[in-house]
Amino acid sequence: MRIYLDHNAGAPLRPEVRASIARFCEADEASNPAAVHRSGQRARRALGQAREQVAHFIGAAAREVVFSSGGTESNNLAIRGVAGAHPARHRIVTSAIEHSSILAPLEYLAGYGFEVVRLAPDRDGRITPAAVAAALDDDTALVTIGHANAEVGTIQDVAAMAEPIARAGALFHIDAAQAAGRIPIRVGDLRCDLLTISGHKLGAPAGIGALYVRAGVALAPAMLGGPQEAAMRAGTPNLLGAIAFGVAAEAAAAHLPGESARITMLAARLLERLGASIPDLRLNGPKIVPMTDTTTDSTIDRIGNTLNLTFPGVLGESMLIALDLEGVEVSMGSACAAGAVEPSHVLLAMGLTRDEARSSLRLSLGWSTTADEIERAAEIIARVWRRVRAAEPLNPVVSASTAALAEASR
Repeated sequence: MRIYLDHNAGAPLRPEVRASIARFCEADEASNPAAVHRSGQRARRALGQAREQVAHFIGAAAREVVFSSGGTESNNLAIRGVAGAHPARHRIVTSAIEHSSILAPLEYLAGYGFEVVRLAPDRDGRITPAAVAAALDDDTALVTIGHANAEVGTIQDVAAMAEPIARAGALFHIDAAQAAGRIPIRVGDLRCDLLTISGHKLGAPAGIGALYVRAGVALAPAMLGGPQEAAMRAGTPNLLGAIAFGVAAEAAAAHLPGESARITMLAARLLERLGASIPDLRLNGPKIVPMTDTTTDSTIDRIGNTLNLTFPGVLGESMLIALDLEGVEVSMGSACAAGAVEPSHVLLAMGLTRDEARSSLRLSLGWSTTADEIERAAEIIARVWRRVRAAEPLNPVVSASTAALAEASR
């Protein structure tokens, strides 16, 4: 039996979602929600119900939810949509530890004259509200910040950033793809204009996501050719994906309090077991705070499911492959960076050396993780680390850029 510890890349389908997909397929009534006939009307009602479920999940109105193909598209729609609809402003503020679906469109806009300000995190991956406020000026169009970091789990105090952003006349986009389903998300409390969530992080299939667009916020459309999704995303919607997303959002909300405490406890147990077996093992990011009756949102500064660990004396790639052969599935960071030779940009921005970053793995738990899996994973990971360290001690890592500089100086 395989042990799946990569929920930040994508969660297994929830039972409620599997049941909804089966009902959809058995009914055999799929149609285009834009059609006028009865099948189209049924499809339109099903799409509307899914939109209501997703909106309720984040405390929004249904008309403020725009369905997309996932977190990446939602982030692109938010960023490029603001840039296209507000051409008089040319500054965008973000951080150096954002997901590639934030950083890549910003790099694209930089090529067209936008000034992109990338704020540096502290050693635990925090971006302070004061740093955001200091980066604002009258030319700022957008601030885009991730609510919870995908690689180390650090939760940003985004609510405290909202007021100075609004005073500057800028729009505020929050990437909540990793936070949703792990901590409560209410757009009213966060006071954001735009917010990204992704279905497959919650236990829906990949290929469905949403962007919350506060009523009155103007965005340039992502695709042209029809009035779908408030004219922001033309094309026939992914009806099955939306239905599954709605069910996953409803299930995640229903299970959130107990599930969050259980997963945090399991992650703390895994860290404890590994720390006792692996000398000098290091947790990257804030410490885990066990959930108790006195725990409040203000005392939590990381999502409890995520462990980013630096394993001394080994390469993360070697550990990942060896663990996969032993039936334990983990990652080296964001799934969108899989296969990348360079070490994590998040860990480097947090101050880790290239060798430390190359020796780090991300273990992320979720709704399907059991206590028995954690006990078995702790034993396997410690055993694999000892074997890999003995067989393949870590050599200094020389990046391609460093090698090129050395060669040029000769």
